[in-house]
Amino acid sequence: MDDAEIRRKALSGFLRSRRARLTPEEVGMAPGVRRRTPGLRREELALLAGVGVTWYTWLEQGRAINPSPEVLASLARTLRLDRAETAYLFRLAGSHPQDDEAAVPEEVPAPLLRLLHAQWPAPAFVLDADWDVRAWNPGAEALFGFSRRSPQECNVAWVVFTDPVHRARVVGWEEHARRLLAELRSAYAERGGDGAPAARRLARLIGRLRAQCPEADRWLDEHRVRERTGVEKDIRHEAVGLLRLDQVVLAAPGGLQLLVLSPRDAETAGRLRRLAPAAPAAPDAVDA
Repeated sequence: MDDAEIRRKALSGFLRSRRARLTPEEVGMAPGVRRRTPGLRREELALLAGVGVTWYTWLEQGRAINPSPEVLASLARTLRLDRAETAYLFRLAGSHPQDDEAAVPEEVPAPLLRLLHAQWPAPAFVLDADWDVRAWNPGAEALFGFSRRSPQECNVAWVVFTDPVHRARVVGWEEHARRLLAELRSAYAERGGDGAPAARRLARLIGRLRAQCPEADRWLDEHRVRERTGVEKDIRHEAVGLLRLDQVVLAAPGGLQLLVLSPRDAETAGRLRRLAPAAPAAPDAVDA
């Protein structure tokens, strides 16, 4: 059994289980005669979702058909799926959520902010699904100066390519910049790629990078892709010296990620404390 067949089988089971938990009364239908099995019938669900009964039956049977994002969104609403269940439905169907399903939280959750500030003296910041920096701790502020940037510039890819100070500090900048573009391409594809509503902001970011940075324009045409993962990174800071860092990425709900630059040795930890000696009150989250 290949991956596609496994995914269709999982989709079949998921649809049946969610159909079974809905009663006619919950969706405004008369209960009718006694039912042999719990939940809505296939024809009832198809009617409510605005799809053909035969088509829906094939989908639930795990046949090789490709539902559009609009049809999947209609099924999600009819089945009363929550955000996590909707994202799971789209993944099983090999599709991508529309704009409303892909929306990131307006504010960074308080528990994530507390975790962010607990990383001091390690620089740490929170990214959303569009790679915008939403919150940061004193170490990240000292290293990147996020508070001095406009909302349009407060984006990790934009900082990496357009900030000459950052470029000069990073040891092996080209290698890290190429890796970042491969991660950006992967994120763009994951959100639907060309023409997908959920990928519009990333498409605009890629367009800005191409227009502003000749290196980005060339390297994007290499079509390298990779997931954002941990990596060793060395930064030569003019005030405190060499910082040997491990980049650690932690996923959070709502498409948020916590990125931590953890010191690899005690000497680097001491230098980070000198770089950001105090831990002031948490900065406000930056709206997307």
